[in-house]
Amino acid sequence: MIAIAAVFGGISIFAADWWINSTANARLDALSASMIKDSGPKVEFKTIVVAAEPLEFGAPVERAKLNEIPWPPKSLPEGAFTNIDELLADGERVVVSPMVMNEPVLLSKLSGPGGKATLSNLLEPGMRAIAVKIDEIAGVGGFVTPGDRVDVVLTREAETAGSPDTAGGSLATQVVLENVKVLSVGQDADEKSAKPNLVNSVTLEVTTEGARKIALARSVGALALSLRSPADRAPFDSGVTTVRDFNRMATDQFVTSSAVTVEEAIESYGPKVTTVIVTRGNKETQTYEVMSDN
Repeated sequence: MIAIAAVFGGISIFAADWWINSTANARLDALSASMIKDSGPKVEFKTIVVAAEPLEFGAPVERAKLNEIPWPPKSLPEGAFTNIDELLADGERVVVSPMVMNEPVLLSKLSGPGGKATLSNLLEPGMRAIAVKIDEIAGVGGFVTPGDRVDVVLTREAETAGSPDTAGGSLATQVVLENVKVLSVGQDADEKSAKPNLVNSVTLEVTTEGARKIALARSVGALALSLRSPADRAPFDSGVTTVRDFNRMATDQFVTSSAVTVEEAIESYGPKVTTVIVTRGNKETQTYEVMSDN
């Protein structure tokens, strides 16, 4: 009787354990199915070509430097490649815009099939490239690098040459072009380059009108670059600075109208006045040198 009771007790325990496990698994399966149903449609992935290592300007795009990673098809950037064979199908390309590791390789960052890393690949549609001759001073000490924004400043002969108020020279300076992008410094077109470089020319991206202005400015005077902040959105500076402006600061010149006498000007501006310029009717100009404090 004890043996029979032990056998039936073991069978009961086994049956109970089997029933509990079956019930628990059924409930887990039902819960998993419900979670999958509530999570929405399943996302399918395609592939996109990315850089397997940093790619510098002018580097050839080779298979060993590329990689394919999963990417949602609806989020593919414009100009992206889905596989390496598609990218290299028409011939070897070169990098015209530097890329970091795992950055998607886009058509806008590459030359055409069999192309070269030339400045023409860097130009925006409708823009032109023109070179400007500079020296260490005009080039901001070599701190102008590709991708920077500059103003082009022209120094030329003033139109008022021979006027008595241009003593010491007849030069004038004005801004010819403003907020111009630097394409290359010398032969360096890598926008990642930050090392100061002393060169004798820079290449700028300008409009057709801007190209005409620079071509004319090169023949009438000396050009210099004024480096500006990337966030600077100041309005165009159309002012002109002449030697007369410097004479006013250096010799304390003062311009008076015909209603003010020389004595009144000296008394108003103090004993530091050395020169008084009197303009009558905007035509006749007379300059008086003050010999003493009185």
